[in-house]
Amino acid sequence: MKFLRYFMLLFVTVICGNVFSQSQRELGQLMRERGEYYFTLNVDDPSEIQTISDICSVDGTDGHTVVAYANQLEYDKLLQAGYQPNLQTPPSLREEAVMWQGGDRSTYEWNSYLSYGDYVSMMEGFPTSVTNGANCTLLDLGTLSTTNHRRILGVRLNNGQPDGKPKFLYTSTMHGDEVTGMILMLRLIDEFCTSTDSRIQNILDNVDLFIFPCTNPDGTYNGGNNTVTGAKRYNGNNVDLNRHFPDFDDGAHPDGASYYQDEAQWMMDLAQEYLFTMGANYHGGAEVMNYPWDTYQPVHPDDAWWRYVSAQYVSNARAVYSSYMTDTYSSGITNGYAWYTISGSRQDYMNYYGQCREVTIECSTDKTPSASQLPNFWNYNHNAMLTYIEECLNGVRGFVYDAVTGEPIEGVTVSVLDHDALGSSVSTHALGDFHRPIKGGTYTFEFKKSGYCTETMEVTVTDGQHVDLTVNLGQCAVTMNCYNPVNSIAAGSYVMGYIDGTTLYVLGQNSTNVTTISASVTPNENGFSAEDGTTIPQFTLTEYQNSGQYYIYYNGLYLARSNNWGTTLSWSQSQSSMGRWHIDGNGIYLTSSGGMGGNGNYYLYFDTNSNSFKLSTSVHNNITFYVEGDCPTSEFIITATAEPAEGGSIEGAGTFAQGEICTLTATAAEGYTFINWTENGEEVATETTYSFEVSADRELVANFEENITPMGQTVTLPSGWAWWSTYLDITLEQLEEALGTAGIGITSQGDGYVGNYSGTWAGSLQSISPSKMYKIQLAEEVTITLSGVPVDPADYPITLNYGSNWIGYPLTQSMSLSEAFAGANPVNGDVVSAYNGSSMYYNGEWYGNIQTLEPGCGYVYKSNDSESKAFTYPSNK
Repeated sequence: MKFLRYFMLLFVTVICGNVFSQSQRELGQLMRERGEYYFTLNVDDPSEIQTISDICSVDGTDGHTVVAYANQLEYDKLLQAGYQPNLQTPPSLREEAVMWQGGDRSTYEWNSYLSYGDYVSMMEGFPTSVTNGANCTLLDLGTLSTTNHRRILGVRLNNGQPDGKPKFLYTSTMHGDEVTGMILMLRLIDEFCTSTDSRIQNILDNVDLFIFPCTNPDGTYNGGNNTVTGAKRYNGNNVDLNRHFPDFDDGAHPDGASYYQDEAQWMMDLAQEYLFTMGANYHGGAEVMNYPWDTYQPVHPDDAWWRYVSAQYVSNARAVYSSYMTDTYSSGITNGYAWYTISGSRQDYMNYYGQCREVTIECSTDKTPSASQLPNFWNYNHNAMLTYIEECLNGVRGFVYDAVTGEPIEGVTVSVLDHDALGSSVSTHALGDFHRPIKGGTYTFEFKKSGYCTETMEVTVTDGQHVDLTVNLGQCAVTMNCYNPVNSIAAGSYVMGYIDGTTLYVLGQNSTNVTTISASVTPNENGFSAEDGTTIPQFTLTEYQNSGQYYIYYNGLYLARSNNWGTTLSWSQSQSSMGRWHIDGNGIYLTSSGGMGGNGNYYLYFDTNSNSFKLSTSVHNNITFYVEGDCPTSEFIITATAEPAEGGSIEGAGTFAQGEICTLTATAAEGYTFINWTENGEEVATETTYSFEVSADRELVANFEENITPMGQTVTLPSGWAWWSTYLDITLEQLEEALGTAGIGITSQGDGYVGNYSGTWAGSLQSISPSKMYKIQLAEEVTITLSGVPVDPADYPITLNYGSNWIGYPLTQSMSLSEAFAGANPVNGDVVSAYNGSSMYYNGEWYGNIQTLEPGCGYVYKSNDSESKAFTYPSNK
């Protein structure tokens, strides 16, 4: 939450009863125990708000009164700075939250809050309770290492074919006491798992949807796992997660932390893995759409689009309730920085680093409203939430392919010329697909990747519509610009920076502040090279009065020490004594002699811990000067082998100059099929012809597999429930088709169920495994014939847990129990059952009316061993 009208806070304070009669002493004791302080501060000068925000978490302001949170360290800093906070009762303690009593989810009416146990049960139950054929997968990012070991859970929803579609992310409750959005998200998941409405089905068919209802469970359940009363904003380690993300304007750790909390790190990992097209993060404490940026005054390149989609959300919500989202701004929308600045917000990270257009939705003025009001918030937001998801289908989208091979190209940078900046360009995904929401208008799109010729296209798009593009990129040798280090310095222009691996870091500017610019380069024995078009800033050195001291000039400003006693760098509009740099074998430094500046030298260096340029009074000579020079001529050896050797032949390997294109061709031998190209065990291409620009020695492997003739499996299954397994590599769809109209349902232990609904199979069961037994319900006896590749039993280990285990029999021939289960190490009391009998193991023998396992049959193995164990059947004889 960013804003709360002060008169509303005071009003609530007066009417809320005994809890608010606590003294400042009592509130102080309460907050020390919680590890989190909630308070107001009066300010005479609005500029003080930024000073307060630099110390703790400002939660709202009207320009004169600040509402804020702080952990113990932050609170102590406020007191040391001379502030006198007025402690307030935390929002989650103003009213006892009404909690659901648990039970069957179908009885839940969404008008109460969930205990942690009920929340986890509901999340775990969604994938197995799907009734509309949707694909729902539980995502468990991890278990927090704090005392209560709570989990960060989400779901992934689609039609089972997510590739090539935009990925959308909804999250909520990263501030643990802002709980309205958590219930909205759970209800939305329930709708996507159960609704057959065409609008829901259309989203499932065209969007890969991710929903994480509670991303700070330690904060939400701070009062205990059975209640949200007592919830707090910060996480279990007393960190405000929405001040904790890398910030493109204020550095990797804007809150001064030395590492990232699990809740933040896991969300960053998720964002980098999937590169979401759009997203929204639900907060509480106000009712407003807060769009980027939070940290930076210049507007986002897509500011017009942000205002368009934010106003659309508000309009849809107000169509239900006209007074909704009016408590902060009459329009219901705001740019974050215009509201007030914060650093380290999640939405800024997602937009700048994650290619995701994420907005912060403040969805309820009360952070933890009366539970009876929760259905109202669903009604207000429901249509708006769906419309916002659907926006990721609009704009410009398409696929990028290799013009020679026809293969999709991953990692192509898709930019809008004269428009994109600050991370707003996007990249193609695994299938070459890209998705670029943008405001209606005419734009020039650029498609660029190393090794390919850059293409541009002019596109006109209309709001609420989409344009589909197919882009074919031809392969091009890359032109490189090369830079050589210099040994002696004179007046002139240079690249000056620090190389770490393949990244060059140079000084940048944000007004008069010194920032860091990075560029991808290729180091070599003569310096480094950079692809043509890469921006490599050059700095001009101007000597001061033949003194051997230099002014460092860039982009209209001079690099200087910002004052006479600190070690802060700045950019100055004029030449001064604080910008006269010595540049020699000791490094780059300023000299101070006496006074407040102190005696000694102040050296310019690059700090690899913070990825920033700093001054130090000790020598850190790690900055190098470069000038443009000649590129080294290098030759590299490309080797390629076949695996197995008899699987095929390869052409095209040899010795190449840097920048040349190598084209490898694999030809399969008779009886073999080409699979892929790998390098160091990682797949690099799947077509028989693989072309790439040569920049290093490479050892590639063309992988082949021997062709195996498919075979059939015919089994007669009785009516009612039949026990069945297979020795073929087949799909669930093959089995469903073979059962035809006689099939009623298919189930497997722990993997779910599918049913035949008037010829359409639907349910949570996703696949068939030869290691498992399936129970098939039939309306009549049926003989089924399936065709597929026989499997190797060694590839399908079977785990036996204590109790009953449904196991398959992936062999093509019969086998005795003693031979089949030799690797299972049976113990006395183990029982193997089929639909027509059973046998028990005792003292090395199996006793009963089942003595052999038969192909096509399924079995239940009841293990009497308290330890879990795994085994594989012997191979077919």
